[in-house]
Amino acid sequence: MAKDRKTATIEKLTASAVELFSNNWYEAVSVAEICRNAELSNGVFYRYFKDKEELVRQILDSFLDVIESRFKDVEGDDVRSRLISFFTYVLVSNRDDLPYIAIFREGEFRFPEYEQRLRDIYLSVLYKVYGREVSISEYLYIIGSIRFLLRRPCFSKNNITAEFLADLVYMGIFSGKLAAGPEALSIDPPSTIEDPAGADTKTKLILAGRKLIAENGFYKVNIYEVTRTAGYAVGTFYLHFASKEEFFSEIILYLGRQLRHYIASNLKKGLNRLEIELQGQLLFLRYFETHQQNYQLVREAEFIVRETAEKYYDRIEKGYNLEQSDLSFDLSEQGGVSAEIAKNFLMGISHFLGIEYLFGGGSDDPRKLISELSVPLTGGIKK
Repeated sequence: MAKDRKTATIEKLTASAVELFSNNWYEAVSVAEICRNAELSNGVFYRYFKDKEELVRQILDSFLDVIESRFKDVEGDDVRSRLISFFTYVLVSNRDDLPYIAIFREGEFRFPEYEQRLRDIYLSVLYKVYGREVSISEYLYIIGSIRFLLRRPCFSKNNITAEFLADLVYMGIFSGKLAAGPEALSIDPPSTIEDPAGADTKTKLILAGRKLIAENGFYKVNIYEVTRTAGYAVGTFYLHFASKEEFFSEIILYLGRQLRHYIASNLKKGLNRLEIELQGQLLFLRYFETHQQNYQLVREAEFIVRETAEKYYDRIEKGYNLEQSDLSFDLSEQGGVSAEIAKNFLMGISHFLGIEYLFGGGSDDPRKLISELSVPLTGGIKK
């Protein structure tokens, strides 16, 4: 009986934590809130868990165990059928495990070893699908693209099936090949991204807030600290922002403008669409290599100012210029691949390329990895 009570109590605490962590940033959830939501005392929590990190890690461990168990059932007589089987289970997880996926999205950044474990699980199932080890560039093309795509609004708006995902992996994206050679991945951007000289009051507050929140987290920074760092009185803050959340939204939109400007202003002229994509990926990495803290800010925004985080990605999506003549498939809405799906597929590659390179111990020079991406981007991965 005692064991049953213990199991029931742990399950209540875990369910409460899943509910709270899936809707809030890690720092915003306290042990007291977990216990209150579970209708249990704080003392009960500490009978079973050292702290909230231990509980979150147990949630992440359990989620990865479920994912690994599901993928063991992937089967098929050929590569395409096994891909369809694999994506069927991916879609099941995307439907049934959304709270755990939301927690994992923060966990992959806060506790990088969990992203590495998931990466190993994916590499293992892809070995089963293809009968060989897949390269990191192939992994990014298959997994990075799909993981990002499934969380974007275009996924829920379109009837995306396992067969569709398999075909997208098969077909590739671009019809052209590398024409400029090494020049396509030859860039000489500034080593740092300069903030505007002579910034106005609003921008100075944004820059001060960006630094403080990146260093300490949104919930640990107060408005007084922001205004003091920027050299203003607290009242000045409210002349420009109605709340701390609105202020954070403005920081995220500022970062998005800076990133898009950096990439657009450093792209070389005379490249074909594939080469533009590859060079854009390299510039994307160079930006976040110089400003790794900005990556953390955007991830935090996904839980605190979600609509703004979506705007951040929406505006990157809008900046993609895809012409039918550049692509290897039909972009029309009837029976083809919509432009927004293709754009988000490409954004996903860049997003997880950043995780791989910046936070996963990637190589010192990412140009080789990006150059290798030209193969699946133009021909898909069929065998």
